[in-house]
Amino acid sequence: MFFKLKYLLAILFVLNIVMYAKINAEAKNVYMEALREILNVAPADKEKAANSYTEDEKPDVEFNMKDMKFLNLTLKDSIIFALKNNYDIRISKMDPMIKDKDITAAKSVFDPILKITGETEDSEVPSNSQLQIGFGGQLSDFRRDRNTLNATTEKLLETGATFTLGFILEQQFLDPSPFAFFNPFATSSIEAKVTQPLLKNAGIFYNRSNIYIARNDKKRSILELKETAIDVINSAQKAYWELVKAIEELRVRRKSLERAEDLLKKNKIQVEVGTLAPIELLVAEEGVARQLEGVVVAENDIKDREDDLKQVMNLSNNAVLSDVSIVPLDRASFQVRDVSIEESIKIALENRPEVFEQGLDIENTRIKVKQQKNQLLPRLDFEAGIRYDGLAANKGNAIDSAFSQDFQSEFFGVTLEVPIGNREARSNYSKAKLEEKQTVFNTRKVEQEVVVEVRKAVRQVKTNVERIKASKKAEGLSRSRLEAEEKKFNVGRSTSLEIIRAQADLAVSEGRATNAIVDYQISLGNLDAVLGTILEKNNIIIEDTGT
Repeated sequence: MFFKLKYLLAILFVLNIVMYAKINAEAKNVYMEALREILNVAPADKEKAANSYTEDEKPDVEFNMKDMKFLNLTLKDSIIFALKNNYDIRISKMDPMIKDKDITAAKSVFDPILKITGETEDSEVPSNSQLQIGFGGQLSDFRRDRNTLNATTEKLLETGATFTLGFILEQQFLDPSPFAFFNPFATSSIEAKVTQPLLKNAGIFYNRSNIYIARNDKKRSILELKETAIDVINSAQKAYWELVKAIEELRVRRKSLERAEDLLKKNKIQVEVGTLAPIELLVAEEGVARQLEGVVVAENDIKDREDDLKQVMNLSNNAVLSDVSIVPLDRASFQVRDVSIEESIKIALENRPEVFEQGLDIENTRIKVKQQKNQLLPRLDFEAGIRYDGLAANKGNAIDSAFSQDFQSEFFGVTLEVPIGNREARSNYSKAKLEEKQTVFNTRKVEQEVVVEVRKAVRQVKTNVERIKASKKAEGLSRSRLEAEEKKFNVGRSTSLEIIRAQADLAVSEGRATNAIVDYQISLGNLDAVLGTILEKNNIIIEDTGT
């Protein structure tokens, strides 16, 4: 039985060392490559849309055009630049790297530990023992010189067992040494033992639980990266369409200015020929001045909207692009999208990263509950081991003596430890259960918030559809009114003031019609963000292919 036990211990130790070496060999130099795959946030069809500078603070988009004054962008281009350059994305990308280190740290508890100590002792002590100093008949000193080397390898197994392999080599010189066969002499000892917890700290789940938690934390960081990407995409599409809206507003204002200038030109001709009172010329000039003010305000608004889009894309501080005018190539279009509140709520709960984050939080709290429940148990450890001793006149022969297995010892032991009261463990267990309930409640809260956001987003889409229909009708009526006033003015039945009012009303109606279509596009993008599907809609892939 003892012969089998010693070989079983040796095989168990070798297997654990081999497994540890294999794991580290596979993990070496793989981490960074795998993480680049995980965090490569780019549309599948436009992965090479932008190149990286060597400096982290510079945008990842390189422009080779010299003296560039205009930058043509599609909505997809804006989204790509935002995902490549936005600081929020860059910050979120670091979290999975940090969490990956936490996983490695959690696994490190199973790494073997090698401990080597050396000790030298030279002592002279008084002795009255005849066994030590002989039969001299008087008090004398006893001298002992000792050199000791102690090497121990210890490894924690996933079951909670601790495997220990120890080696001790000691050389001594005694003076006097009346009864010693060898002087100096050397002793050696080889010991292997396993200590297995049976209750507290026992089990594969308990000993790997911190690894499970660390892995869930990394998954959560990937979900948070997705959440950030959704916010950035939504901000980019909103900023893009706001710029489109500002440009359309300028177009409407310039068109209104043209109408006012055309009226002023006609009034000048009629005043010169004496068919129109001079007061009408002043009214027309006032109308031109008002429309000109609107053009100036609209031009300034375009610059503001450009800065907002550049900020989202992290181009606002770029020396080349800070003063470049952005020309959006996409135009807002109106195509009714059928949306249902019930179906949208279902989609959002199945896709929103926040919901999955809460699921991981619940799982982690339940793991912690099981951890603390284990700590309520008393400690009951079983220990078994084998030891070989050797003795000789020198170190080499002492080592050979130990490996000869002539002097063998086997030992077994059981340790029982019962904490009286156990208040710390009971308090930690109760705390873990409360945190689990708290996380469940927080999940319900997040789901409720998602439902409310979906309802608002769906209503906004439907509202903008009705706005488009109403504003189009109002635009047509305003145009008809202006045409009618112009006809009346030509026959002397209206005034320049009435035409200017009709022109202003038409400009407002045209602006509202244009804004309604752009707002509809913004609301559709916002709905995709609220549903958690905006990444898929833009072919953005963010996934975890690591450990």
